[in-house]
Formats: sequence, C-alpha cells, structure tokens
Amino acid sequence: MFGFFRKRENPHRAGLRDDFLRVTTRLRAADPAIQMAVGHSINMANSLFIQRFGSIAVFRGLPKPEKYKYIEALTNAEEKMTKEKPQAAVGFALFKMWIGALTEDDEDLLQEFSAGLAELSRKGD
Repeated sequence: MFGFFRKRENPHRAGLRDDFLRVTTRLRAADPAIQMAVGHSINMANSLFIQRFGSIAVFRGLPKPEKYKYIEALTNAEEKMTKEKPQAAVGFALFKMWIGALTEDDEDLLQEFSAGLAELSRKGD
C-alpha cells in the first residue's frame, strides 16, 4: 500500500544496475564494430579471469579483500585502456560490474548482468 512497506534497494546496488543498463542500452544502438570490440574485450577479461581463478566457484571462495584487489586490478586495466582502446575499457568496466555482483553474492544482479554480457560476448566471438 503506497510503497510504505516496500524494501528499498541499496543505493550503491541501484547505481551499479543503472550504470550497467545505461551502457548496455547505448551499446545496442552503437555501430556493430563497436559492439564487436566491446564483446571481444569482455571475452578477453573473462579468459583472464578463468586463467587466474579457474572458475567462479574458486573466486567465490576467496576472502573479500582478495576479491576487492581483483576489482582494483580491473579498474587499473580499464584506466590504462581508456585513451587508446576505449571500447576495450568499456568491456572491462562491464565485466568489473559483473565481478562486483559476484563479489557481493547478488544472484539477481548476476543473472541480469550475465545476460547483458552474453549478448555482447557473442558479438565479440
């Protein structure tokens, strides 16, 4: 009734979701070559993740400080790419958002982000 008893979403979570949706929506309208470049960088980020951790289950088992260090490493990689390879930076940023949802064990966000990443990933194959 009137939303008084509705549980409010954490503002950081809502901001993350909004950022992800804003970027993926803009990418759907972008040139196919840009979509392909972003998808390729998502695939590269995923390959590096698997190479480093082996699986999602292994990453989930890590202590939070180690997960945060990985997010920091993704941020550094994204920043380095921003000027010379902006599409790659976008792909890493989207992948980092997915890692953030994974770090927080937010299954709903993981599912939502996974769908968006998969769509772009297929274009980057």
